[in-house]
Amino acid sequence: MKAGLILVGTELLNGGMVDTNSLYIAEELNKYGIEIEFKITVRDFMDEILKAIDYAKKNVDLVIMSGGLGPTLDDITKEAISNYLNKPLIVEDDELKELQEKFKKIGIDFININVKEVEKPKGAISFKNDVGMAPAIFIDDIVAFPGVPRELYNMFPKFISWYSKEKNLLTDGIYIKDILTLGMAESLLDEAIREFFTEDGIYYEFLVKDYGVLIRLQSTESNKNKVAKIVEKIYNKIGTYIFGEDDDRLEKLVVKMVSDLKMNISTAESCTGGMIASRLIDVPGVSSILKEGVVTYSNEAKIKRLGVKTETLKTYGAVSEETAREMVLGLDSDIAIATTGIAGPDGGTKDKPVGLVYIGIRVKDKVFVERKIFSGSRNKIRERAVLQSLFSLIKILKKGEIEKR
Repeated sequence: MKAGLILVGTELLNGGMVDTNSLYIAEELNKYGIEIEFKITVRDFMDEILKAIDYAKKNVDLVIMSGGLGPTLDDITKEAISNYLNKPLIVEDDELKELQEKFKKIGIDFININVKEVEKPKGAISFKNDVGMAPAIFIDDIVAFPGVPRELYNMFPKFISWYSKEKNLLTDGIYIKDILTLGMAESLLDEAIREFFTEDGIYYEFLVKDYGVLIRLQSTESNKNKVAKIVEKIYNKIGTYIFGEDDDRLEKLVVKMVSDLKMNISTAESCTGGMIASRLIDVPGVSSILKEGVVTYSNEAKIKRLGVKTETLKTYGAVSEETAREMVLGLDSDIAIATTGIAGPDGGTKDKPVGLVYIGIRVKDKVFVERKIFSGSRNKIRERAVLQSLFSLIKILKKGEIEKR
């Protein structure tokens, strides 16, 4: 089955708003084996919305629309659907009453213009909005949601669950396995694993996330064992670049591993400016293992707070293996992470270019220092240094890894 997305909103085309809804919709549709053939973004103009609906209806099985369901003059999505299908807009008494109760509950006066939020083409099915006002509507294989992300997230699962049953999409359930990697480009990943996908009905794709590159394997429940064998082959081929599966995240894994070891951890950050500590603090339960996080940006702070030797800084510089080593030794915890580097855009030299980062890791009395050169903007370099720091610690903490090094 194929779907087409129509995103309605002038603000999506003039830079006023960034589209995130289509990413969410795509990931949800993947679970049901529904392919997205195209995505169209249109302004709040009737003729443009009608053209988009007409194109979508002629080319895909399901048309998914987002935006334009509110009460203002530029919210015309339902009117456009009504015009296209030649069906009048109606208001059902129970839905109007429910909307009025919502306004009363939050202490806002209900005015006539708000009635528009529960208008729908005659014959349309509604899906309750638990976190906002306007319900989603479905009619003639067109479904429309509000553009507010949290409202879409609330109603889309209800719709797709209902729709999949109506269309009998899950006779053999969709099976998805995500492999999470870091440090290997998409093109190289593709080259490394493509040989394993020789059977029909088992597919893979790459999704670039803010925590790495995700390899998504998709098939049906009946092929689950075959997928598992492919996953094993992928581990054997590129295992050093894999840090987890499915809902795993680097910071969650670090917190769990440190907790399981009954140890604590501290961070000393220069170029990453507290970003590693922030990632760890995002994880519930981290208070039991995180001892402290310090930002030692200046040389003076490195000397005073961490005991880095003045001679080390003069001889090797702040961005050096030696300084990273002394930074982790200056933290009083079982495990320590330190970063020092040149995030740019200025400050680089031939010997120490922009993007150079030294990552220091100490586990008890064993110290490891890693030299990396990252590319990208200042923020991107810092983000990559954070991910690499957590990833390197995970590899070190894995069974036997410390002894091997």
